[in-house]
Amino acid sequence: MRKIPGGLLLVPMLLAALMNTFLPNLFTNLGGVSEALFTTSGLNYVIGAACFCSGAGIDIKRLAIVFKKQGLLLVVKTIICLVVGFFYIQFFGMGGVFGISAIALITAICSTNPSLYLALEQDYGTQDDMNAFGLVGLFCVPAYPMLVFSIAQSTPVDWTPILSTLVPIIFGMIVGNLDKKMADYLAPGVVVLTPFMGWVFGAGINLFDALQSGLQGILLTVVFYVLLVPILVIFEQRILHEDGVSSLAVSSIAGMSVSVPALIAFSAPEYAIYVESATAQIALGVVISSIVTPMLARWEFKHTHPNA
Repeated sequence: MRKIPGGLLLVPMLLAALMNTFLPNLFTNLGGVSEALFTTSGLNYVIGAACFCSGAGIDIKRLAIVFKKQGLLLVVKTIICLVVGFFYIQFFGMGGVFGISAIALITAICSTNPSLYLALEQDYGTQDDMNAFGLVGLFCVPAYPMLVFSIAQSTPVDWTPILSTLVPIIFGMIVGNLDKKMADYLAPGVVVLTPFMGWVFGAGINLFDALQSGLQGILLTVVFYVLLVPILVIFEQRILHEDGVSSLAVSSIAGMSVSVPALIAFSAPEYAIYVESATAQIALGVVISSIVTPMLARWEFKHTHPNA
């Protein structure tokens, strides 16, 4: 798996997607420990544990370094998402254009796969980059695209999912900074959990459903890269004076995003007509970006570190 960029996450994810496509109920029927470990039932626990371990590895004295780089990148990404989401709805309405609804576009551009981010930073980044996993994880929860969507629609925002992600990070930081030995003990847990995160993300993907979106799913993924990557990379290289790898590491569509259209429709039933197509398009985007982003990150790293 180490020979493939981001392979520690990507290989388990694709294997789980294959399993979910052809034997979707195997582990569910087994129940118990197997269901908790090999289906999406364990998704929130694995992410929570990774956030806790990541928080334990954050030295409060170095917190400013994390915010100075990844924090600013994510702020820029949020601004892009808000601007694109607002104007897309204003010009094309909820139905969008070329079959890509506003729900599909906003969900895709807001998405970040923190597990892939972590896998790529393990290969090409620094310890500070890896410690930013918890912060990046905040932008993975469905609440984030729902927040952007709500702002664009001027509807009430539910902050609970964001707070629920912050809690394990803060607890981890408290434990790790009070006891440095515990920090050293817990920090490697993020790497250990990476293949498990890959699996549970993949366990929610049906490859047939993803492929049904066809050209629309491919177009959505192209738009995702065109809108985000150039601005983020230029900002990181010209303003932050970094290599640009972190910009690419945060530019992928997370498997959890597949659930967002249904969650939006649950709170606003009038948007239910867009759920099926948006879900299929996003699912294909998950598969494509999980392959393309590691390739781009590897190319960028070799381009900026020719002697590495």
